[in-house]
Amino acid sequence: MAHRAPGTKAYVEPFAESHAEAWHYLGQWLVHGEGLFAINALAERQARRAAPAMLPSRTAV
Repeated sequence: MAHRAPGTKAYVEPFAESHAEAWHYLGQWLVHGEGLFAINALAERQARRAAPAMLPSRTAV
């Protein structure tokens, strides 16, 4: 079994492959992330408008 210390081929190759796979997901977030934030903000605004006003209760103390 090869020694897997930083700087060795047994360490660097799997590390590079892992980073290569991650770039795809980071790219997808870059493309779609802004839209997801906008959708969430719109949904929150609509929920606040649709929520009934909270009235103080009339229970006796």
